[in-house]
Amino acid sequence: MNTTTSAQNASRPGTLRIFTARRIHTMDESLPLATAVGVIDDRIVAVGDMASMMPWREGRGVVVDERLKDKILLPGFIDNHVHPFLGGLMTPTEIIAPEAWRMEGGRIAPAANSPERYRELLTERLAARTDKTDWFISFGYQPSEHGRWTRAELDVLCPDRPVVLWHRSFHESYLNSVAIDKLGITEALVSGHPQIDFASGHFFETGNKVMMARLLPYLLRPDWYHRGLNITAGLMHQGGITTAGDMLFGSADPEFELTALAACIEQPQRPLRIVNILEARGFSNRAVGRKVMGPPDECPPFDEGLKAIELMRARGSRRVVFSKAIKLYADGAMFSQLMQMNPPGYIDGHHGEWLMAPPVLAKGVEVFWDAGYQIHVHVNGDAGMDSVLAALASAQERKPRFDHRFMMHHVGFHTNAQSLRMAALGAHASVNPYFIHALADGYAKLGLGQERADQIVRAGSLARNGLRVSLHSDFMMAPMEPLMLAWCAATRTTKSGRSVAPSERLTLQQALRGITIDAAFGLSMDHEIGSIVAGKKADFTILEDDPFDLGVERLKDVRVAGTVFEGEVHLLPAPLASTLANGAESVPAGLALQTPARESSRPSLRARRGRYRPAPNSCCGPDGDPCVFLRQLSGWMQEPGFLHSTEPPRRH
Repeated sequence: MNTTTSAQNASRPGTLRIFTARRIHTMDESLPLATAVGVIDDRIVAVGDMASMMPWREGRGVVVDERLKDKILLPGFIDNHVHPFLGGLMTPTEIIAPEAWRMEGGRIAPAANSPERYRELLTERLAARTDKTDWFISFGYQPSEHGRWTRAELDVLCPDRPVVLWHRSFHESYLNSVAIDKLGITEALVSGHPQIDFASGHFFETGNKVMMARLLPYLLRPDWYHRGLNITAGLMHQGGITTAGDMLFGSADPEFELTALAACIEQPQRPLRIVNILEARGFSNRAVGRKVMGPPDECPPFDEGLKAIELMRARGSRRVVFSKAIKLYADGAMFSQLMQMNPPGYIDGHHGEWLMAPPVLAKGVEVFWDAGYQIHVHVNGDAGMDSVLAALASAQERKPRFDHRFMMHHVGFHTNAQSLRMAALGAHASVNPYFIHALADGYAKLGLGQERADQIVRAGSLARNGLRVSLHSDFMMAPMEPLMLAWCAATRTTKSGRSVAPSERLTLQQALRGITIDAAFGLSMDHEIGSIVAGKKADFTILEDDPFDLGVERLKDVRVAGTVFEGEVHLLPAPLASTLANGAESVPAGLALQTPARESSRPSLRARRGRYRPAPNSCCGPDGDPCVFLRQLSGWMQEPGFLHSTEPPRRH
């Protein structure tokens, strides 16, 4: 690092720091390439080359920072739909899953893709935890891959410590006898519950609520939850993310969430900002003392929620920002095939579910539209999309607005006609392209048929109709690895290696825009972040490889070396590629690359409500949907004294 300072040239305020790089992709059409960027404090003041920095150098202190001279710079990556609360709960568990997982510090949690491998890893992790009075909680158990592990098997393996195996889908768990006793769950207490098998220690669907409501005080302790939130923030840094949108803030408990964010995110060495999008239904019901999670057809008092949200928005800080934006829902989860579908519907004849019945959604849109808020809506099926478009059209007819940035989130399956109508109404989309990789193969055989399954996440159609298309992980639905998401959107490669609906691919430029400037647009922050332009925040992602050299097929192999956040450099110990990358560059030096997960040759089926529907291996939330889980969680947390307890109920 070269430094140039003198008393004579320090008369202007602010030291100029010039970062040099092998190449800078600005994501700004006016000046797409550069080799130097000048920063004063937290702002970019000049972009170009060393010669173009000269006017800014005169009369002030100058530092030429050459630490990044061999690197590639892009604007700081943005994931505009994550759930930090869920990461806080689940990332501290012992993750033993059918696929490899990126963990804190860049290490890889190896795949357990056979019963023998699962037993080996479970035994190994149990032995490493010597305090047998403490909980052993593992996430990722999947019977179809890992064999039978019920109360009986766990009691043999662990007769003297409490053990919880959380299903990969998250909405099921298996406990041993010590764990059941420690939670104070008796056979008499749960007798007759249709979704608890007490003898086998199996808690599922609403039965899992009984277990989790008693375990949550343990998970919400600062030494667990804060650790999980710190791990989640670390995963964001490993992915090159400098801004993340919490697309459900306040769904559980806004005071608890805000306190934890202040403790874990608002820290001097944390290279990250969280943009909170407030959950309108929860704030509205909470404002009048209702249960936060009401039935789909119960309309919350949105006017009261608006007042509560206005008060909360004033409580932002440097790294924890409140947007003038709210979150609403349409239909159910994509992973569990609960999205609402128009004809021909599902192959097996089942139907989807509403999270908000269309009249409720329309009322929420009306209240917050009229108040000038940006509105984000969770929507997955084409029938769900019809309900959202109807609500938006009604709002536009009643009170026209320009540049309102109404955002459709996830957009699992919709039609080209709906893309055209979205454009006409001024809507845009934040999509989860991981659906393509995770679901297209299975849904072609079970649920949608090949034509519609291959066309899920029609990002190309959205872009052709003039919509801004951003990409998100919906963590923990997909890894927080923006370059991997860009690869999914640009190649549309399924788990079997098929490239589906090539006309719906994004170009390399479009895919990278989806994790930079178009993702910033989706958060209404493109005036501050998303491109490397004078006047914006000095947020950069540092890459070891140039994605424009490697091309779309190798986007998942591009290595992240660190970030610059508001002018401060934060390098990773070693560059990291995505978890789908080829070769040993996907793990830090000294860490062994783990064997990728074996693909199951048959779909996994689960009977629910008298029908069969898929329970995919890659499902990560309850019914594959963190939004649904967090809405449920908010209801459980309202039990008297719940958040103030430091231990779950003890054995009677």
